[in-house]
Amino acid sequence: MGEGHKKLNFSDCMGLAIGQIIGSGIMVLTGIVIGLTGHGIAAAFILGAVLAIITCVPFIILTSAIPSSGAGFTYIRRLMGEKAGFMYIAMFVLSQVLIATYAKGFASYFCSIFPQFGESAVAMAALVICTAVNLIGLKSSALVQKGMVVLLLLSLFLFIVFGLPKVSWDALTPTVSNLMPNGPKNFFTGVALLSFACGGAKFVAENGDDIVEPSRTIPKVIVLSTSIVAVFYVLIGIVAGGVLPVETVAFQNLTLVAQEIFPTWLYLFFVFGGAVFALLTTLNGTLSWVTRGLQAAAKQGWLPEKTAKENKNGVPVILLMVFFLMGAIPILTGMDLTLISNMGVGTDMVTEFMVLLACWRLPDIFPEEYQKSAFCMKKRTLHILLFFIGILMIGTSYVNLSDLTVPAAIACGIYILVMFVYTQVRYPYVKAKQEKKEDK
Repeated sequence: MGEGHKKLNFSDCMGLAIGQIIGSGIMVLTGIVIGLTGHGIAAAFILGAVLAIITCVPFIILTSAIPSSGAGFTYIRRLMGEKAGFMYIAMFVLSQVLIATYAKGFASYFCSIFPQFGESAVAMAALVICTAVNLIGLKSSALVQKGMVVLLLLSLFLFIVFGLPKVSWDALTPTVSNLMPNGPKNFFTGVALLSFACGGAKFVAENGDDIVEPSRTIPKVIVLSTSIVAVFYVLIGIVAGGVLPVETVAFQNLTLVAQEIFPTWLYLFFVFGGAVFALLTTLNGTLSWVTRGLQAAAKQGWLPEKTAKENKNGVPVILLMVFFLMGAIPILTGMDLTLISNMGVGTDMVTEFMVLLACWRLPDIFPEEYQKSAFCMKKRTLHILLFFIGILMIGTSYVNLSDLTVPAAIACGIYILVMFVYTQVRYPYVKAKQEKKEDK
């Protein structure tokens, strides 16, 4: 939005934030977390929402001081330098193994109706089709995305309404053995995964330049929208984990419970109108925007210029293929949803930690803007706050990444090392290119 456009007010931002949080990830992650936490899933959802809000604090402080479109990447470049900015993008690329969860999630629901098809083949077909659709420029329209959110909300609302009367409330007694049947580590791994499902509101800050009083509006929107959706999700968790025995629904999608609570026609609506359509639309929508950060980095000189080149439909083909591979490799190598989710969420939390480090430097790099911000505090107080949030972030990332298989952990380690070395080698070229541009 530029000048002459109406700026986004509080209610506009609330609508955007809730739309960002309520995504199809809930259709994929709920069964996984039941497998980790058992009947503790409702508590895990509550703590996941709290964790999502806490890990947004550095973001909230940054947006209150220097609202900026581009958000995380922009903050890290401005406060930590070009190298850190590219490493942020590199970690973001790694976190996009989560693309595979949408494809595999779609396949699991599709195959619950058509079991004659193999899930891996269906997942790859979905990924190939969505990539092809994006290559020819047929991106999901805003209307389709809104339709997806409406159908998903309706499906989940019906899931709650039909499911709550059938919940075995005696099984949900809040004892330690009931809340953490698989031990504290698995419980907190579940919390970490659900913090990702409850995240999303922070992306409102991407529109920082176009929001009325962003320093006040953005923080309020992040906290309130996350809290509202968390209540909705807790009810879904209660139904998902309380209707059938935990061992029946652990690590399964929501179709088993849906079959138990719905008449056949509503069950089919839930699977197709809710899960299948939502997951496919999310996969297609993700592929339509996911290249932007990497394309910006390529234009700055971090990658060869031809990688940013667009086809006649305005699509950076080479970069789209990078994200196609990020989705395809987990599917083709047979990685399960739990492993993919842990890798994606764990590396995503690393990018959050990088935003925290940028926030740490805020009082030194932008002292005037920080002093005028709504969340200005003594530098020492800020650092103490960020220190404890940083420990929480590192712990969250650890519980996810420590569950990786040895090959997956080695692959992640090699990728990060290669990207770090590449950043050091490529930086002189990037610097020279930027200096040349400034001289013109």
